[in-house]
This record gives sequence, structure tokens and C-alpha cells, in this order.
Amino acid sequence: RDVLHLMAETLIKYETIDAAQIDIIMEGKVPPPPSGWDDSEPKSGGGSAVKEGDEQVSKEDDASGSIGGPANQH
Repeated sequence: RDVLHLMAETLIKYETIDAAQIDIIMEGKVPPPPSGWDDSEPKSGGGSAVKEGDEQVSKEDDASGSIGGPANQH
């Protein structure tokens, strides 16, 4: 059960588990980040924008709080 909890916590934190992490988890230890993991802050300092195609869409642009909008607009 402890191994399953470690695995779940690792998935929640990193959203992926590589083979090296699985080996460490199976030993009952907390694994390090997966290889190539970069949890440093983004270097750009302006807001939270999500790139969709060629345009930038920021969270502030969607004042309604809805996700996406009507399907015919996508």
C-alpha cells in the first residue's frame, strides 16, 4: 500500500513516472524528478498566457470564467 501511495504522489507531482523512478518507488523510497524534468519558473514575467495556434490567449481575456467558449468559434 505504501508503494501505491508513493506512486500516486509521484504521478500527482510530475504527471509521469519513468523506469528509474519506478525502481526507486518499488524500494519504498521517494523518487527524484524524472530525467529532463525542469521545475524552474518561466523566464518571461508577463501574466499567464496559453499559446493556441499563432495567437496568445490570457486568462484575463476570458472574463466569463467559462472554458473555451462555443465550439463553433474554435
